[in-house]
Amino acid sequence: MGASSGTSVLLAVLALAPLAEAAECRIEKAIYREAETGVELAFKPASGENTPVTHGFVTTIGKTKLDGHVLYDPEIERPVGMLMNNCPEGDVTGADLAACTVWKGIVYGVDTATGHIDLLPPEGTNAPDALLLPGFGPAVMASPLGKSLDAGPWDVFDFKECAA
Repeated sequence: MGASSGTSVLLAVLALAPLAEAAECRIEKAIYREAETGVELAFKPASGENTPVTHGFVTTIGKTKLDGHVLYDPEIERPVGMLMNNCPEGDVTGADLAACTVWKGIVYGVDTATGHIDLLPPEGTNAPDALLLPGFGPAVMASPLGKSLDAGPWDVFDFKECAA
């Protein structure tokens, strides 16, 4: 095997390394990164058995730390993600939630090897290679957070690493 063949094999192995890590990481420990701005979504276990929340996540946009969660919506049979900014605790109205919601949308998992897009898998399963959050970037830029940003994140987040 020549030097250029060895280099090609090494580059192929390095390119596949993140995919192998994603396949070995449970979704509740996965950290994803958006390529343009570096915004990260770090998943965490949901808040418990008696809650409609199926996934939790946190992110920092600009200097603001935001909480997010995913709820399975039985009416549309899809996982719906919500990114929240300073939402009130306790008994709140729909208007209160709407006022503090930065983004709301269906969360998709992407298999980068095949290009297959599917719904976000449940906790306890392997993390997808990437996430697709339609409308995420425009929603962030249209929110009060967007005023302090030079550029908004895109809607695709690639698997970065598995939290300890």
